[in-house]
Amino acid sequence: MTILCSHHRIVEKEPSKVNPRWKSCTVFSLLMIVSSCLVVSFSLHGLIADYKHHCLLKANLHFVPIAVENGSDTGTNQTAVQYGIDEYWSNWNSGLYCETLKNMPLFQGICCTIWLALFLVHGPGGILPQPWRIVLPSLIFFLGCTVVSLLTASFITQGLRHLCAEFQKVDSVQGMSCARLILYFSLVQDTAALVQVDKNFFLTLAFSWIWVGATVFGLVIILLRIFLMPDFELFRVVVSMHGMRKDLPMLQTEESASCTTSEL
Repeated sequence: MTILCSHHRIVEKEPSKVNPRWKSCTVFSLLMIVSSCLVVSFSLHGLIADYKHHCLLKANLHFVPIAVENGSDTGTNQTAVQYGIDEYWSNWNSGLYCETLKNMPLFQGICCTIWLALFLVHGPGGILPQPWRIVLPSLIFFLGCTVVSLLTASFITQGLRHLCAEFQKVDSVQGMSCARLILYFSLVQDTAALVQVDKNFFLTLAFSWIWVGATVFGLVIILLRIFLMPDFELFRVVVSMHGMRKDLPMLQTEESASCTTSEL
């Protein structure tokens, strides 16, 4: 037997040979992405609804004084000056801008739900040749999710910070919590006291970056699976030649080639 050449080939492992922790980490990241996307989308919708569906992100607000009469214990009426938002003179941002930021998490949550179902039901799949049918689609998917989540969370955070800075234009409420001021200046709720806080503000701000963290975690898991190769096996392929000569001079030499595969 004569060895002509040898090379190495990467092939997929059997699902039973792969550590289930890798699959659990991927499932956990997808579930975190879906849940945080839903929270961000509905919380941002609640914020926009409090301002009569005007796009409040990066809006330039115009405040007007509002006289409010308060009755005292002596029976005399005292006039207190409060400030409210003039929705007609305020420069609201484009409605398409807020709709895009509101629907983008919802769209990614739907995509991750479909991806999670395909991942759990069909496993590695069989569309692309081995072993790229595992690596390439997952890498592209999580990379796209990371970019989208990072951009969306950045725009939402910048918009809310600008809104909080607009509230500080009113001297009487300077230094107050932005979550209280969002509810205080709401266009649909008559809130005269700075006691309550708007939960949608905290949920939108916090879960936007939880969403980013979940996508980055999923991307890191995929990169580790690429470099550490827990889903693949490295085989050595040896190509050998078996020659067989006949004693008859008129017959040509018959040769047969065979490949034997041995695991490293």
